[in-house]
Amino acid sequence: MTIYFSVLYLFPVFVKAQLGAPIVNITFGDALKNPGPPLPAKNTSFKYSTDSCPPSGMYTITNSLYRCAAYRMGRSIDNTPNSKNGYMMLVNDTASRTSKILYIDTIKAALCPGTSYQFSAYFLNAEIPGYCASTNIRHPQFTFNVETITGQILATGNTGPLSYDYVPPPPPTPFTPKFHFFGINFTMPAGLNNLVLKIKDDAAGYSPCGYAFALDDIQFAAAGPTAKIAFADDVFDGYELVKAACFQENRSIPIKGVIEAPGFMNPAVQWQQSIDNGITWTDIPGETNLAFTKTFSVSDTFLFRMRASEANKIGNPNCSVVSNVRRVEVDGLPPVDSVSNNSPVCAGSNLQFNVSGGASYVWTGPNGFYDDVAYAHIYHATLKDSGTYYVQIKSYGGCVATASTHVTILATEDVTAGTPQSICKGSTVQLIATGGTTYLWTPATSLSDPNIANPKASPQVTTNYTVTAKNDFGCVDTASVKITLLNTIVVKAIIASSDFLCKPSDSATYKDASTGDIASWSWDFGNGMKSTLQNPPVQNYFIESNATDYTVRLIVADSAGCADTASHILKVENNCYIAVPTAFTPNGDGLNDYLYPLNAYKATNLTFRVFNRYGQLVFETTDWTKKWDGNKDGGPMPADVYVWMLTYTNQLNKKISLKGSTLLIR
Repeated sequence: MTIYFSVLYLFPVFVKAQLGAPIVNITFGDALKNPGPPLPAKNTSFKYSTDSCPPSGMYTITNSLYRCAAYRMGRSIDNTPNSKNGYMMLVNDTASRTSKILYIDTIKAALCPGTSYQFSAYFLNAEIPGYCASTNIRHPQFTFNVETITGQILATGNTGPLSYDYVPPPPPTPFTPKFHFFGINFTMPAGLNNLVLKIKDDAAGYSPCGYAFALDDIQFAAAGPTAKIAFADDVFDGYELVKAACFQENRSIPIKGVIEAPGFMNPAVQWQQSIDNGITWTDIPGETNLAFTKTFSVSDTFLFRMRASEANKIGNPNCSVVSNVRRVEVDGLPPVDSVSNNSPVCAGSNLQFNVSGGASYVWTGPNGFYDDVAYAHIYHATLKDSGTYYVQIKSYGGCVATASTHVTILATEDVTAGTPQSICKGSTVQLIATGGTTYLWTPATSLSDPNIANPKASPQVTTNYTVTAKNDFGCVDTASVKITLLNTIVVKAIIASSDFLCKPSDSATYKDASTGDIASWSWDFGNGMKSTLQNPPVQNYFIESNATDYTVRLIVADSAGCADTASHILKVENNCYIAVPTAFTPNGDGLNDYLYPLNAYKATNLTFRVFNRYGQLVFETTDWTKKWDGNKDGGPMPADVYVWMLTYTNQLNKKISLKGSTLLIR
């Protein structure tokens, strides 16, 4: 079971006094000095280590206690005010029967007899409860001394043992341990010129375990009554910490001060100014009243404070307390080179303006444009938005500057994809796009070429085609067109019929072999007769002597109105009497080179066979137009008499069988 300890801080309670400018101010480094230098060897008896977790008996300058084996507090922050990631002195100490000098220094500054001073520092106990198995644990404690150079103690104070500052990790929220203040006050006696400031790491007696602690912000400064300042139109302890002004206004800003009771017997004040963010302070000549007014005509940042002391000591800053600080920001003209926009942009795109360096902005421009934000926008810009835009930039202090930026909107023609169309399945339609120099159609399936303006489309389903067009400026726009299919099955007209007519008269039978959901038929037989039946009656032809062929046409349509036309040519032959030649001469002279059944135009189910005198089959076909050339297996057959057999079905659906012989002549 884990036991969590409730830790009580056991330091004596000391009230922080109002201080003057620090005569000693050791912060060990802040964000501007990271890390600060170690203490000079003459100022401490501890040795410096560059290890972030110093060996036993040594110290380092660090900004974290995390994961040091002997002091695993995990989290800590620097104590120096207004410092981010600042540094501290981390000591890994050992138990000792004698005291050690943690810090010592001699003050040789001019101090004032009768003036109170404070010597202070901040401590953090870095130990973890239970890290040492021994119960004989000594917590660190420290003694503060203010002494003469001969060793006479003028003031002293002891922290007592530092209780644990470690708090186990959550629940519920990580705890960051904070440093604890300790200081002693004393009054400077007369007749002394130098002081010795000393912090001792008190003897810990016997302990098998060492201990660790952090030290930060050693200070020595005058102490006294509380001095406060505020802008004249604010209350003391108010929240107006900064005034803003413009150098063009020559504005006068009054500041007031007060010394709270109990105060000095015969108080005097001196106003001070800093123009380097508080690093150095200078007295303002003649400004020695509780009310102070300054006129500002130069742009800069000014910090003001008031120091106070007894009247006979006001000339020595080391004998004064100082007030809180107020800042005046005097603005120059806002910068005008930060104004920009993202043009050139294409019409229809987002136009964005950028400006910085001010507290407020007012934009004006073409097409009635107005906005009052830094990052003004025009969504879906048009050609009318081209031109020069002006922005009035106003600083926090009221200084005003005007800047401009030019905008170019690139033209894009209206991209079109043509008008919607309805087509029959199996048909092709041409798409028509305008408004660009390059094109890309999607979906590309069923398009002849998706990268041209006018591809041909053969969609299998109703399809929305989208074209993306780009012009010479690189501007892009899109358009769409819908191609609707009227039917789902392709309509195809097909005529089933014989291919020949024989003189002087003949007849033909026609059947519809069309595909699709056919709803209507329109026949034209070429003999002057027509029909709307799917399968019309037998057609008779009385053939003129000079006739060569007849054309039969069929038009079919489905219920959606999709139609197709088929044409069939009937070739006219002189006769249809089937005969087999009694001889043939396959010599390649173009005369009687083949053996076959002549005029078998109307025969169906035909089979033609040729045998040699030994009854061996030498040729066979079911297509009367395929003729025997007198060869077998690639070689010529000898001149001889050959027997042929012919079977077929005639126009009256009667099966005919014929047999005869033919002489092959070579």
